[in-house]
Amino acid sequence: MKPKSTTRSYIYNDDDEHEHQQDRLSSLPDALLIYIFSFIDTKLALQSQILSKRWVNLWTLLPVLNFDYSLLQRFDHFIHKVLTYRNASIKLDALNIKLTDYNTMATVFNYALVNRVPNLSIDTSDYLTKYRPIQCLNGTDSLRKFELKGMFEFGRFSVCSGLVNLRLERVKIVESDPFSCFPNLKELCLVNCKVGFDLAVLEVIGFELLRLVISSCFYHPVPYEKLVLLTPKLKVLEISGLIPMSFEACELQGLDTVHIDCCFSFVRAFDRFVQQPDEGEQKVNLIKMFWCLRNAKCIHLSPSTVKLLSQSHDKLDEEPCPFVNLKVLNLIPPPNKPVGELHSSVATYLLKGSPRAVVKSLPR
Repeated sequence: MKPKSTTRSYIYNDDDEHEHQQDRLSSLPDALLIYIFSFIDTKLALQSQILSKRWVNLWTLLPVLNFDYSLLQRFDHFIHKVLTYRNASIKLDALNIKLTDYNTMATVFNYALVNRVPNLSIDTSDYLTKYRPIQCLNGTDSLRKFELKGMFEFGRFSVCSGLVNLRLERVKIVESDPFSCFPNLKELCLVNCKVGFDLAVLEVIGFELLRLVISSCFYHPVPYEKLVLLTPKLKVLEISGLIPMSFEACELQGLDTVHIDCCFSFVRAFDRFVQQPDEGEQKVNLIKMFWCLRNAKCIHLSPSTVKLLSQSHDKLDEEPCPFVNLKVLNLIPPPNKPVGELHSSVATYLLKGSPRAVVKSLPR
């Protein structure tokens, strides 16, 4: 007679497993759930209240709000509901919104300023009709990071003393000096930003600015007519796209790293009347700009920039080189290709004043 087995048999049940997973999720503390919900769209966080009675008001405690118009039909109504019924005693740390309606954008922007939101991101890049103004009539010291993407006219704000990080993308700059109202700005990034045709110069004034990125590769084929930097503490400068026709800068004693990627953009059909500078003009503009950056310690040049400099490379021997404090020169190689022979003439030119600098060929 066989002894009875003490092993109990179980039948796998999908419902049991689902219930077990629900129990595990429900057992998480509120603080952890709120942290998780801060990384997803606020619509999804709001919908989570159907999963548990305990979660009904959890969305009102979110310190981060994320809105995407593409996920909702009555987007403005949803925005109004969330901003009205969230728990006002919970500090809002960040507000990120993607939308197309200008009036809703203005409402959210003003709400963020009034409620002292430190991190604000607005994306209207899907709206392609015309440029609309954005204004900050009352100064604030609470806004620390501001990202603005889309067809906006960006001029002077009232003083925003707390702002340290500003990123503008696809906006039109309509004032020659739009940044001096941010006295503590440390990082500025301009991506595919247009400058009004009536502006002869764009001034970047930032006495605390440490990093400046200017990228205009494919959106607008016209180089800045004149770029002036009054940024005495600047440490990192990155420029990609067309070199400004004229470049001026204060004495950049602390300049550490410079990245230059000089490339030509494609002229769009409705920009045919605009004449791009030829490669010879770009080379002259680039060499002139080098003199304003002469204190740089590390120079990184893209393959297209090296190729531009190597044109008429025999004449480089006659050019004086401004760099006297150079420690590292990185001539970035083309993808999957060795360093070309013409790079040697470019390196010889750039090392005239710093013969002990290390020459590298590392990818970006």
